[in-house]
Amino acid sequence: MAPSCAATVHPIRGANLLDIEKRHAARQPCLLEATSRPVEVAEGMTWGGTVRDVSAGGLKLDLCFPFKSGTYLAVELQPAAGPVNRSLVCRVIHVHESKGGTWTLGCEFIKPLTDSEVDLLL
Repeated sequence: MAPSCAATVHPIRGANLLDIEKRHAARQPCLLEATSRPVEVAEGMTWGGTVRDVSAGGLKLDLCFPFKSGTYLAVELQPAAGPVNRSLVCRVIHVHESKGGTWTLGCEFIKPLTDSEVDLLL
């Protein structure tokens, strides 16, 4: 007869793994206009959206299209400080449906930004 092993597991109240902060750099809130397209598509349709925050490691992007996790995007930002657009390549990490038929994408930069590069975007 095999020995029995009993364990009681209690859920942690209020724990939500989606709310755990995974970024290593501080988020900087912003409101930047952006366009995005999959990297695999050299020309064609782009999707307009809004960058809600940015850090050295990534950005939060609100779009009307739910790109799948793992998709590589070329994101063209219009920095508040100047007329020069900035193109960044990132990978979609997670996607959440938002109000009003939009989607919030958490994206990770392929090459992290320096603190001065983040400052230039803001």
